[in-house]
Amino acid sequence: MKKSILMFAVFAMSLVAMSWTVTGESTCDKCGGEGSVTCPTCEGKARYQCAKCGGSGTVTFQGSTYECGICEGSGYNDCRTCDGKGKVLCTRCFGRGTIHTND
Repeated sequence: MKKSILMFAVFAMSLVAMSWTVTGESTCDKCGGEGSVTCPTCEGKARYQCAKCGGSGTVTFQGSTYECGICEGSGYNDCRTCDGKGKVLCTRCFGRGTIHTND
């Protein structure tokens, strides 16, 4: 009984090893080897129009105009998804630019 369990375990481990054998690498087809892709939230623009001031940089309160405190008068805010970079880490290669292949 023990011998058959051991044989099964060895067989199962060899199957796992064969299925995960890495024989090479190729350029990631999702990011083209860059390791990052265009941010889906800002579409690569790295920022978005301020919702508080509508992009004007100013707000009106009780008849007076003030600099918008959210965007500090710029009219835009950095994208929170990409931290204002316009790119995010590729989820296929995890930033390496290459993927493993089992050719």
